[in-house]
Amino acid sequence: MKKIATLLAGMLLFAAAAFAQTPSVTTPSQNLRLQYKGARVIGNDVELTVTITNLSSEEVVLNLVGGTYQNGMAGSVAYDNDGNIYELNNILVSVGNKSYTEQYSSTAFPSQVPVKCHIFVRGVDKAANLFSKVKLCLLCPQLDIRNTGIHFEINNVSIK
Repeated sequence: MKKIATLLAGMLLFAAAAFAQTPSVTTPSQNLRLQYKGARVIGNDVELTVTITNLSSEEVVLNLVGGTYQNGMAGSVAYDNDGNIYELNNILVSVGNKSYTEQYSSTAFPSQVPVKCHIFVRGVDKAANLFSKVKLCLLCPQLDIRNTGIHFEINNVSIK
């Protein structure tokens, strides 16, 4: 009987691990790839680290857009599992060792080289333990990504 209980417990743990939510990334551009690297909690804030790789044959200038772009275009946004939406002044972006910015971080991305970027979400609700979705907005006139930009989506990011 003890062996059966142990076997059942093992099977339940395996099944739970198989169905556990893991972060997934949606990349809407064939010229850019985003890879999720991790998240860390800093007080009431959460910093997500990603790499973006320019897959085109030339160096391009990318603008990572924080909260809301100045002309009203939708920028980056995060949704937590407690029903809160973080945008406007709550989302900051950074490329490499540059300072975080609320508007956009304009940087040259070399071809075929992953570049580390950060998405900083301020004032995350204490009850939240997951970002259901984080949308990172990018603009790149050289790749015909203008005005409306593109949104990388990172889903099911654990923040606790």
